Amino acid sequence: MNPWDLIQYAGGVLGLMGAFLVSGASATQRGIGFSLLIASNAFLIAWAINAQAFGLLAMYMVYSATSVIGLRKNLRHQSAPET
Repeated sequence: MNPWDLIQYAGGVLGLMGAFLVSGASATQRGIGFSLLIASNAFLIAWAINAQAFGLLAMYMVYSATSVIGLRKNLRHQSAPET
């Protein structure tokens, strides 16, 4: 198995873990989930560049942007005082 296979598999596993946690009830779970999704996308972006899979590269970049938006919203709601 070459190192790029490991990077791809790590990205997949992190993405599955992140997706599971994003559906969690607590803001902490969701924050960890979004962080795992961002890490997953970083691995998969590196893999896509190496594989010259430019369609997947574009998709993972958009996924990264939506994950960053989700993390920011989660952090904003987590720090906002409850009324």
